[in-house]
Amino acid sequence: MWIKGNYRRMFLDMHIADDKPEYLSRLDPEKLVAMLNNAGAQQIVVKCRTHTGLAHYPTKIGLMHKGLHGRDYVKEMIELCHKNGIAVKAYFSQNYDNYAYDIHPEWRMVNGLGLTSREEEKYTAESMFRKGRYGIVCPNNEEYRQFVHDCLTEITWNYEFESIFLDMPFWPEVCFCPSCRKKYKESSDKDDLPRIVDWSDPEFREYQYLREKWMAEFCALSTKAVKDVRPEVTIEHNMCVNTSPWRYGTSDLVGEECDYIGGDLYGGILEESFICKYFRNLTKELPFVYITSRCDPGLQSHTTTKTMEEFLLHAMTALVHDGALSICDGANPDGTLSEEVYAVGGPVQRAWSISKNYEKYVGGRLNTNATIWFPTHSKYDWSENGDNVCVEEDYKEPDKRFIYDKLDVCKILRTENIPFDVIPSRRLDEIPNNLLIISEVVNIRDEEMEKIEKFVREGGNIYLSGHFGHPRLPELLDIKHLGQTDHNVTYMSCTPAGQDLFQGFTKQSPMAVQDRQELMEVTGDAQVLATITLPYTMTGRREFSSIHSDPPGVKTDYPAMILKNVGKGKILYAAAPIERSRPLMSRRAFARIIRRLMGTPVFTSDAPGFVEVINWEQNNGKSYFTVLNQQEEAPYITIKDITVTVPYQIKSAHLVETNEALKVECNGSSSVISLPKLEVFLMFEVEK
Repeated sequence: MWIKGNYRRMFLDMHIADDKPEYLSRLDPEKLVAMLNNAGAQQIVVKCRTHTGLAHYPTKIGLMHKGLHGRDYVKEMIELCHKNGIAVKAYFSQNYDNYAYDIHPEWRMVNGLGLTSREEEKYTAESMFRKGRYGIVCPNNEEYRQFVHDCLTEITWNYEFESIFLDMPFWPEVCFCPSCRKKYKESSDKDDLPRIVDWSDPEFREYQYLREKWMAEFCALSTKAVKDVRPEVTIEHNMCVNTSPWRYGTSDLVGEECDYIGGDLYGGILEESFICKYFRNLTKELPFVYITSRCDPGLQSHTTTKTMEEFLLHAMTALVHDGALSICDGANPDGTLSEEVYAVGGPVQRAWSISKNYEKYVGGRLNTNATIWFPTHSKYDWSENGDNVCVEEDYKEPDKRFIYDKLDVCKILRTENIPFDVIPSRRLDEIPNNLLIISEVVNIRDEEMEKIEKFVREGGNIYLSGHFGHPRLPELLDIKHLGQTDHNVTYMSCTPAGQDLFQGFTKQSPMAVQDRQELMEVTGDAQVLATITLPYTMTGRREFSSIHSDPPGVKTDYPAMILKNVGKGKILYAAAPIERSRPLMSRRAFARIIRRLMGTPVFTSDAPGFVEVINWEQNNGKSYFTVLNQQEEAPYITIKDITVTVPYQIKSAHLVETNEALKVECNGSSSVISLPKLEVFLMFEVEK
């Protein structure tokens, strides 16, 4: 059953052990449902089987949680939710299953060191695999797959729920268990799994693609197990790990097994804006679900509650992208929640009592000027070549440059008030505006390249930076790729043709790039906008010109930035991702590039850099704007005197809900709308 207007959701987290009598001893479904109902929740997640592997219902498969004493928690919660008009999302933990890990050693995931997850017990490690708390089994094991099928069949036969959340569809490290070895042997005829990272090797890239397909295959089996019993139940695999590195083995392919997209993330409000755009374009059905924690900054904090304003900003950021906010709250070991958080007058209830009034205005086409491409199969860096596939030392998360680059672009676009969208690969043939941003994408598949080339030849423009992810790109640019600079600190010196882009930089002080640059030779008619300048001495060596830095001293003829007409469109290529740059001068140079490439602004604003303005039009012709005060930390500073300018004349503008008229000044072919003070958000309608 699909519920379109289901925007307020509660993710009741309950991964509780059962080795002490007080665990779940105060669990009270009636109290929980009443509390969350009063807070405004339209859907509640009911945990059926958690990371412990214990069932919260009488089961014929595995073990039931001792603290329930035979009580059917799942049945009670579902009946109470439905009695109160609340939808139910069942929960099942895949792969993270302590019970299965303990009972079936042959199912266990094995890392490259030959160790399983509970043999590590390194609590300082950032990886969940190496903390020792989690029993992780491999989704490639056929017996485990049957176990999952049987568990999901039992749950779906016994209970009526509208949706199900299938969690943890990933490997936290590369798995070397017998099942993975067997599947790779069947696919490649190779006797052993690769041990050394080499992204220049097509066979290694194919191995990684196989891992992504294996994970999607496993998720498809879980989806089928539910649908075979009750096809109307909607499926949500946790897609949060699409922002995690390649070793996790998950990509957009898992999204194909979801009726709608959802996932839990805790990286801040800029990340939420990015993810909401990406989820919106990946999902098959709306609303998608953005899940984040009740606690600040994440689930590990357990007792620190976000403010009402923070919950409201989360809710409105998701809502204006046609998404639902799901608040994830870890239950106390005794089964209770912090009542003050959800009581009338509490932060969640107050936030939802405001956001629900704006649900009727959302839905429609977002108006944007730039599109960021986020290909989740390309989550690696060529600098990893030569590394061991298995991280041998105490595991720490690797640098997530594959997504940080995209977030850097988001931040610059928001600061410069350039409205943007984020798309997955499946939307490359539906780019919603005139500009595609390809920021350091190190691997582009043939089918993706065909769509990209079609887009530019038909009149679209592309900003491309860093590594050439496909051999067709140098061909389109009419260049010969020569490798990379040995220096890892380099400079871009503008030519007369690029001078307007590099304002503030001079011949003596070119733009610094804290990175290597790609070396190329122009063989066609591409316009050179900047050239590479190198330091006097090799970076990272004993010899120096200035002891603390690497000043520019050696000018070269190698292009650092070129502009090439391709068909009816253009490609601007930067030999390093300047969007990573921290200095304001550099970020503004990137913004000038984007403005040169994009079409006429759909709107402009003088809002501060931490404010995002979002505009959408509904099929009935109504046009709405929301202004979001996306400061990362509460309390939020109130902002005054923001204006939004649209490139057309309007009759009037007013705040929705209050109907307060806004001041409008028409200047020829444009209209300037003056806004009242901005606290958390403002939503207004314009009448053309």
